[in-house]
Amino acid sequence: MPSTSPLPRTRPSQISSGYSTSKSRESTGSSRPGVERVFSQSAISRTTAATPVSSAATSTRSLHGSSHPIALLLSREPTNVAQALKDLRYLILTEGIPADTDGMSAFRIYIWSILLGVEPLSAKDYLRLVHKGPSQSYAKIRDDTFRTLATDPLFHRKVSEASLTRLLNCYVLSREHATRHRDTSHYVQGMNVIAAPFMYAARSEHEAFALFHTFLVQECPAYTRPTLDGVHRGLKLVDSVLEAVDEELFSFLEGKNLLAKLYAFPSVMTFSACTPPLPEVCVLWDFLIAYGPYLNIICVVAQLLMMKDELMEMQSPMKHLRQFPPLKAREIISSVMKIIPQLSENLFQEIVEHAKQT
Repeated sequence: MPSTSPLPRTRPSQISSGYSTSKSRESTGSSRPGVERVFSQSAISRTTAATPVSSAATSTRSLHGSSHPIALLLSREPTNVAQALKDLRYLILTEGIPADTDGMSAFRIYIWSILLGVEPLSAKDYLRLVHKGPSQSYAKIRDDTFRTLATDPLFHRKVSEASLTRLLNCYVLSREHATRHRDTSHYVQGMNVIAAPFMYAARSEHEAFALFHTFLVQECPAYTRPTLDGVHRGLKLVDSVLEAVDEELFSFLEGKNLLAKLYAFPSVMTFSACTPPLPEVCVLWDFLIAYGPYLNIICVVAQLLMMKDELMEMQSPMKHLRQFPPLKAREIISSVMKIIPQLSENLFQEIVEHAKQT
């Protein structure tokens, strides 16, 4: 692997303290693989802003066959699990997870499971939840599921409304049981969109449920409280990051009273899953799940920077901000890698912690 890169070096210790400490607390006494959420210093410093090797020029056969670097890595029994995980993250960053043009991949859900440390869930255990019937939030769920990614034919070709409704209802039932609080709402609007990439990528409904449940409980519990306090902290952080990296654009938007809370709520709440196309969402999520979902805050800012020229020419930029342009995942990731070194230690730590704070 190359050892040089035009990208500045980042701060692995910050991400390590933000994730590996909490990770170790959560996995104590558990058989779940100990997955450290650490930006590998070597991986980041060696990464280039160029398009990954698995570009359109790479043949479909090599993407799906054993010649792809990720396939080769997964086929080997690791002698050092920690190093294997670093190698996997590096390959996700530089090569990308092999997938077809619809974003379907034989590897993706397996890799997400490894990186999230998801315990296998049997269909029998999932059916036990299904058979419990409607949760306290069932009506709210039904109000949302029919409009989930409503204009995305790829999603609706693979995922039915009934399946999505069952998964969300089972999540609420599991949280009611775990917390012993049936009088507290465990469903908030936006969860349906967060569930969508898991449903699209998974091989089964119970597999999607296991990943979705782990993601919410482990990675962003402050996003799922009725007060949405983690989301609101995230919106303030979007403003702070934008001001830190592009004061001109921040001042322009602020001068029009356009703070992130007015335009970025869907992107923050759903980890950018609300912005099509779905195959690009999956690529962006490969990065977020590998290195930390909290980085979505910086992904939102990266999208704003990509829109800057158009926004600065508009008298009413809110019209453009209501719906972000289609995702270009690799461009966003490249921009994020350039933004990270520009952030202060304290600001970056706030980003790391914002989705988990109590």
